[in-house]
Amino acid sequence: MVGCAVVVVACGSPSPLLFTRPASAYLLTLDELRTPGFTETESAHTIDVAGLAAGDTTLAAALGGVGLRDASTARYFRAVQPLSTANGPLDVRTTVLRCAAVSGASTAFAALTRHTDAVPSMVPESAGALGDEAHADQVLSTSSDGVPLVEVTLTWRVANLVSVLVVRGRDGGTGLADALVLAHAEAAHQIS
Repeated sequence: MVGCAVVVVACGSPSPLLFTRPASAYLLTLDELRTPGFTETESAHTIDVAGLAAGDTTLAAALGGVGLRDASTARYFRAVQPLSTANGPLDVRTTVLRCAAVSGASTAFAALTRHTDAVPSMVPESAGALGDEAHADQVLSTSSDGVPLVEVTLTWRVANLVSVLVVRGRDGGTGLADALVLAHAEAAHQIS
């Protein structure tokens, strides 16, 4: 699927590409997950600044001033038993913010990455070549029955869009590489 974009020309100089479709048009879809067994646990829906900030007043204040046009999120999950043998992602949340301008999206990107970096035990990682700006973080934890878990958060910006993809699963069964495959599938929606 190719994203819809508009190029605006002012005073003879082209401005950056601006995406104009609703944020939901740029989300990763269930059929792009590549691993069988996923179900849609939260269908694509609009999310406001309070929902994006999840109680973080600093993040809410930062996102409140970015010229947010709309934001959308969806979540996919697959149950694998036993968890100790699970391979591939198990829980995927995709969120896209559409700002009025590139400058606002860049500010939102910075605020979101600062927020994720501040999570205890979060380790910054390279997101490689993904969009105009990109950042990755990874945090390890352990399930109640002792299975090592990993959560990877990829945040990237393409023009006036900011995407956040959170991928969770068993450490050793999934990780940054799987998250990047999914991120590139989502980023394909953000090509003019």
